[in-house]
Amino acid sequence: MEEMYSGENRQTKFLIDGFPRSEGNVIAWNEVVGNRANVETVLFFECPEDVLTSRLLERSKTSGRVDDTIDVIRKRFDTYKEESMPIIEMYEKDGRVKKIIADRSMEEVYKEIEAILGE
Repeated sequence: MEEMYSGENRQTKFLIDGFPRSEGNVIAWNEVVGNRANVETVLFFECPEDVLTSRLLERSKTSGRVDDTIDVIRKRFDTYKEESMPIIEMYEKDGRVKKIIADRSMEEVYKEIEAILGE
């Protein structure tokens, strides 16, 4: 991992999707990365569960995923609330969370993300 932080081609910004999702992920991040990287911004996509459920059920028609069933989706939401939301709240206390209303068109969401990342 050290080679990623040295030399002229050093990367200064990264987008990490869906991590950390739990307290265990935060602990692992701190152990592996520590102070070699600073989490500046957390993008938090807010979307009502009924919209997410509809999107996931629609995805299941073409994705081939067998786990996009209503029961599994509800379990995912419960897990998210129990494990991931405390992590979002932790970053929110530090002022790092940028909330994006995600039940809009892809174009609208994309423009908002561009504006946030361009700050």
